[in-house]
Amino acid sequence: MRETREDERGVALIQTLSAVIESMIHSSESVSYSYHTKSKFEAFRAPSISIRDYLSRIHKFAACSSECFVLALVYIDRLHQMQGILLTDLNVHRVIITSVVVAAKFFDDHYYNNAYYAKVGGVPCSEMNQLEVELLLMINFSLHVDTDTYVHYYNELSNHYIFTSLRHSLIPNVPGYGQFRHYVMANQQSELVYVTEMVPARPLHRSQPPLYPQACHRRAMEELEKSVGSNAAPHFVRQGSRSSGQKRRSAVALGVNA
Repeated sequence: MRETREDERGVALIQTLSAVIESMIHSSESVSYSYHTKSKFEAFRAPSISIRDYLSRIHKFAACSSECFVLALVYIDRLHQMQGILLTDLNVHRVIITSVVVAAKFFDDHYYNNAYYAKVGGVPCSEMNQLEVELLLMINFSLHVDTDTYVHYYNELSNHYIFTSLRHSLIPNVPGYGQFRHYVMANQQSELVYVTEMVPARPLHRSQPPLYPQACHRRAMEELEKSVGSNAAPHFVRQGSRSSGQKRRSAVALGVNA
């Protein structure tokens, strides 16, 4: 039973982490390529496997603890803060596998050698060795994560997963508003927040009445706050009424620098 709960927690983290990393890539696309820092993580072409499938593969075969994926996110954030590394389709897979490997070696009691991790990540063993050294040098061997930092990152990931799950279960199935989009953006305080946005399935004309009543949206948010609890309520931002055809958006603090 304990292993089942641990697996469920790992799957939840993988789902949320993949969405966060995809948002980081999306945000870096607006930055001029000349500002991208070159590193050994760059590939000649983007792998065909999706980020979510790649993380699921690592979670399945690397047999590392769920904490390693939270630590990996911290290391990815430090790569950006200390070296200006931006995640792209060309470097994200190598950054992910290297961050998880370093986290497993630093945190877990038992771990595999780089030859095994290289097979899991789909890179040559010699390259896996080079990538590990590259990551350690770029973050100045700053592998320790204090409790407050870890709890902050983990809670933000957990809050987003709960938020998204409840939103899907509470929002009624209204025709025309069945699509969700997730991304990272800066709020008015220049803090990064993770945004869950309900996008119209088809463009709506200005004169057309809203298909998603504001009262229904308000009831969903009230039920959401009751389900999550009062401590999580400040993370959610209620939006005012919008005209027909505009996107419905709710933001939750992410706490990582993309």
